[in-house]
Amino acid sequence: GDEEEATVATTPPAVATAPGAVGDETAGAVDRAPITDLAVLMDAQDPAALVGREVRLQGVSVQEMVGDASFWVGEDQDRRVFVILDEQIPSPPPEVEGRVNVNQGQTVDVQGSVRAGDDLPGGVLDDEGRNALGDRPIYVWAQAAQVATRP
Repeated sequence: GDEEEATVATTPPAVATAPGAVGDETAGAVDRAPITDLAVLMDAQDPAALVGREVRLQGVSVQEMVGDASFWVGEDQDRRVFVILDEQIPSPPPEVEGRVNVNQGQTVDVQGSVRAGDDLPGGVLDDEGRNALGDRPIYVWAQAAQVATRP
């Protein structure tokens, strides 16, 4: 009998200290669910709290290409998110150069995770780009990306 009570007693504190659980309307399991809405990334009050979360975006539009494997997705200059493709993505043989070929104006599906902006690989963004990250110092490290097929 004593053991059960002890186990029950330790449960509430563990739940209360879960990240994002305190005073967060998206508390609990939702907090660790993949981010599927770009607005979550664009409008986050506390972007740093999103670092480490899984990202699964579908049909987001490519605003601007920065490099072969990095680009901005979103609605406009003010509401957008930086995406870096993991260069190690193994592609099926039919793909050209084993590289996802993304172009401005296309819509893409992206799977990856949120990383902190100060964790950016060197040389990916110029000063202007880093300033564009601005007060939203997060980006998406994409393990997979594909151009969404239009209906």
